[in-house]
Amino acid sequence: MKWITSLLMLVVALGCGSKQIEQLGIETVDNARVSIAAAESVGARDVAVSEITSAEKMLTSAESSLQSGDVERSYRLGLRAYLHARIATEKSLAVRQEAQVKEAQAELELRQQATEEVLNNLEKLKAELAAQKK
Repeated sequence: MKWITSLLMLVVALGCGSKQIEQLGIETVDNARVSIAAAESVGARDVAVSEITSAEKMLTSAESSLQSGDVERSYRLGLRAYLHARIATEKSLAVRQEAQVKEAQAELELRQQATEEVLNNLEKLKAELAAQKK
């Protein structure tokens, strides 16, 4: 009796485990899909072409694996697609931030030049004022 009960519990546990794995595979594929869309929205296709292309290919493979019932493969591919999309997103954001930094540096240089010109003019005016006082 104990043997039969243990066997039934094992079967139930395995059945629940496979449902959880299947759900995890579905969620991972969905997360990959969302991450690819997010990467696209920040311009990853222009900056990280290979990563976004890899993510899309892996997502396609993950979806077909999920449909064919290979949940474990679908989960692995979905996770890889998600990671490639995140890399593409981060690369795109880094390029954007680098461009903003360069723009800010250029603006700072212009303002420094303007400040130097004002200081030079001020020195000239002081010199002229001192010359007039003599």
